[in-house]
Amino acid sequence: MRYPVPHLVVDVKPVTRCDVPLLEAHLPFGVPGKHADRSVRQSEGRVVYLIAWYNGAPIGHALLKWQGADEDHIASVLQGTCPDVEDLFVLESFRSQGVGRRILDAAERLACERGFQYIGLSVGVDNPRARALYERCGYRDAGLGPLREHLEYLDASGRRQTWDEICVYLTKPLHYS
Repeated sequence: MRYPVPHLVVDVKPVTRCDVPLLEAHLPFGVPGKHADRSVRQSEGRVVYLIAWYNGAPIGHALLKWQGADEDHIASVLQGTCPDVEDLFVLESFRSQGVGRRILDAAERLACERGFQYIGLSVGVDNPRARALYERCGYRDAGLGPLREHLEYLDASGRRQTWDEICVYLTKPLHYS
């Protein structure tokens, strides 16, 4: 999908195996092997890993998980009826230029094509900028209260890292034809 943005054209498309080295070179943030793992999960049909491209370089991504959120509290309420957008990220130099919105739009269209009526995502309570984007795009608080998200992983140097965030879960009804 091509989306015109003032002064740049962004392509948003699912990852391919050939993309993984470019992702590692341009977006080496987070858990080592993340991009390769997501490519494999996509080939198994469990997710779609959407990549935003500008001039042949990756500038953002999001993981669309068909089974929904992994957190028990969210999964038990939504029971697989709401795919989950995870890890929406845009390089800082490309933020506030519509890239995040275009990634979300691509995820929403894919979910709608699969017959889902809702889509959801978590946002950190300390990230008002992202929440404002999601609300402008039609996402609303699902009423599940504050949720703690936690991840432990080994970084590229083999050191154990932890990530904790207090989030709220937002959903959006899908109305594409």
